[in-house]
Amino acid sequence: MRSRLVIGLLAAVVAGGCANPTPVTADQFGPTEWGSGDVARRLLTYRDLTVGFEADSPVDDAALALPVGAAPPSHVFEGRLELLDEATSGGMTIIAGDEDAEVRHLPEFDLAFVQTSDGYLVPAERGLIITDDPTWNLIIEPGRAWNENGDHGLTRASFPFAIVWKDSNAILNGTTTFLFDDQSVSKVWYQITQETTVTFRADLWGHLDAAYHPGSVDGAASLRDAYAEELAARMPTKPIEQLAIDHPGIDLSAFGAGVTPENMTWYGFVVDGVDYVGGCQTRYGTYPYCASMRAPSYSTAKSGFVAVALMRLTEKYGTDVPDLLVKDYVPETADSPGDWSAVTFDDLLDMASGNFTTSAYMVDEEHWNDPFWTAQYEDPMLADALHYPHGADPGTTWVYHTSDTFILVDALQTYLRSREGPDADLFRFVVDEVYRPLGIGPGLFETMRTRDDNWQGQALGGLGLWWVPDDLAKLAVFLNVDDGAVDGRHLLAPDLLSAALQRDPADPGVDRVGGGRYNDSFWADRATGVGCEVWVPMMIGYSGIVVALFPNGTAYYYASDGQEFTSSAAMRAAGEIYPYCP
Repeated sequence: MRSRLVIGLLAAVVAGGCANPTPVTADQFGPTEWGSGDVARRLLTYRDLTVGFEADSPVDDAALALPVGAAPPSHVFEGRLELLDEATSGGMTIIAGDEDAEVRHLPEFDLAFVQTSDGYLVPAERGLIITDDPTWNLIIEPGRAWNENGDHGLTRASFPFAIVWKDSNAILNGTTTFLFDDQSVSKVWYQITQETTVTFRADLWGHLDAAYHPGSVDGAASLRDAYAEELAARMPTKPIEQLAIDHPGIDLSAFGAGVTPENMTWYGFVVDGVDYVGGCQTRYGTYPYCASMRAPSYSTAKSGFVAVALMRLTEKYGTDVPDLLVKDYVPETADSPGDWSAVTFDDLLDMASGNFTTSAYMVDEEHWNDPFWTAQYEDPMLADALHYPHGADPGTTWVYHTSDTFILVDALQTYLRSREGPDADLFRFVVDEVYRPLGIGPGLFETMRTRDDNWQGQALGGLGLWWVPDDLAKLAVFLNVDDGAVDGRHLLAPDLLSAALQRDPADPGVDRVGGGRYNDSFWADRATGVGCEVWVPMMIGYSGIVVALFPNGTAYYYASDGQEFTSSAAMRAAGEIYPYCP
């Protein structure tokens, strides 16, 4: 069984050779105008997709992208796409990690799609899909449908997807493509060419026979309408190169600096409501659907989910919520060797419960033999999380425990149910009360949970989301610029948010071992080289996920998997746009 953290290393080594055909964009948002269908194509041709071809590797990712010159689709896909013989077809090359990995094929795939009038192919199920496969879960994102003159009247489609290890935050990103008419589909070509993990990387590819089951999809009109609203709500996006044009003199090399290129998934800089995005490279070119390329949250979930949950509960139900005692909502604390008599919700959010084995940096956290990391079910996970002895007064000593966040989720859920009824769920609460109003898309509406009820138990909290760039850009503006408000209405408690972002001198949080601060699940480091005292609050995730909220109202984020954590160069460059010091 893989632990939740010992999972895969990205390699974004771009393959050589020219792209064929030319993609209209590195994204799915385009074209603004359709072409004639006159597309030059050498890869994944009509014959390749109808007859098949010998393949010993993936192909250039551009061959799966919407190309320049594409004509509007002549057929409408609505129904189920069923892949056949997944367990026996396809190839895999392990680049790094376990050479004996028995994960060489896709999980069973039989999912419904609808098509919009402008050629978007929208899956009926979004977010994490729990499969019956022993190894993989799925995430499916919207794709495109279009016509090319060389496809003999058939319509061509592609869509992005990802496979996710069971009980893991790690993700492998891929794309699939096929031809179809009103009744049938060609063979389906799939390839996985990128991942955000820590110890494993691999290419997967292959042809699969498939079946098209045309028919009405439940809620089809609502799915189309919801996707149109999702697109309209996307933050304005430009390529990172445009930043130097919009802000002459800025040092573009500062963005992505300090991260080994083959470890980078994507990165972005947010200024004046525009998200400037870079990266999205794979081992075979640029990913065709950059805006839908998902990366794991790891511990950024602690701030982006659990801290947000406490801030929303406090705003909704009163300023006393952070000071409630954990023992009153988690009765299992009575059996713990630790002292929980005075530990508050806020103490857990600060990683300062006072219950630990050692305060040495990350020693407790990275004890991978701890049963907490493999328990999977809620009750034993909670028992394992509570096994630490008393070590200090609560609120005084920072010791990082993902298990403490799990305890806090349990406590907050019990509190939420005391206010909103026995069926209330903490993650659903955040989705409905924060993510939806913020315009975040439905790909973020599911999270990793315990294995109870077919993996539908308690949300883990300390990890288990999958971000796209738009999610982090919106969250950064919401926290750092809009002060936790949407349309002028505060969703988050202002005092808690102010403290988390190092804006309250009276509540700087807890000093971290090795320097810096930690407050309400946000890391903070003191900036250097800016001429005045500046603290930069950050969301940070294990593999190399960073969301830095700069005090001048800009933000820089990236997803990577080489465990490289740095934002200082980007912070100094951002100061050239809006200075930090008077």
